[in-house]
Amino acid sequence: MAHQDPLRNFRYRLEINHIEQAGFAKVTVGDLSIGPIEYQEGDEITTVRKLDGLNKYGNITLKWGITASMELADWHQC
Repeated sequence: MAHQDPLRNFRYRLEINHIEQAGFAKVTVGDLSIGPIEYQEGDEITTVRKLDGLNKYGNITLKWGITASMELADWHQC
């Protein structure tokens, strides 16, 4: 009898350190925002330049998953 992969039925797979840890049926990704930084050189009074600022990432929500490893649960407890 062939060994079946239980993660095959899930649309999304979680990989940590090149090891596949779990499969999930639904993933929700929060918004990404980049806040501008205004920059003005000392000798140019009228010109204000805008540069890319800090990236802010929203939360990732993983739903309806399965795993055969306790490593993911141990990582979550830390």
